[in-house]
Amino acid sequence: MQQERPGDTRFLLVHHTASTNDYDPGDVPGLLRGFYRFHTGPDRKWPDVAYNFFVDRYGTVWEGRTGSLAGPVMADATGGSQGFAQLCCFIGNHQVEAPTPEAQRSMTALLAALADTYAIETAPGSTTTFVSRGSNRWPAGTTVTTTTIAGHRDMSLTTCPGDTAYELVRDVFPAAVTALRPTPV
Repeated sequence: MQQERPGDTRFLLVHHTASTNDYDPGDVPGLLRGFYRFHTGPDRKWPDVAYNFFVDRYGTVWEGRTGSLAGPVMADATGGSQGFAQLCCFIGNHQVEAPTPEAQRSMTALLAALADTYAIETAPGSTTTFVSRGSNRWPAGTTVTTTTIAGHRDMSLTTCPGDTAYELVRDVFPAAVTALRPTPV
């Protein structure tokens, strides 16, 4: 899998699968295989799942796109790949129903770990700017400024990650993620 160049991972992008919220822990591997089949199948034809990481309702974090644990693998997503981000995806539909507290805690920890790994500032109000590689919202060549923890809808014409998860992205995660990170010396 192609990796981002050093320094090109500038923000963290939160998604949801828009699938059922009612699943048991033993169902998760099958759900992940289904996402893989959909993303690599005839409609998308991507080489792997779009997302670098998944978080299930029980708080388990799963590697999505092969190699994401080892480095900043370029991701894909509906509407195009903006690049410059690592994609973290809640398993479930969070338009109306919020992610579970366990999922929220794990997403916060995942975002903090990735921010540490890629030296991304996460304090509330932190932004980054990049030149779009192209999506259905930001055509290639467009200069985009976004928060460093963003929702899929900030990059593409979509409702993802759902209204309840987007509230977390906008109002909760920046402070919660920053609180988990080491204080600069």
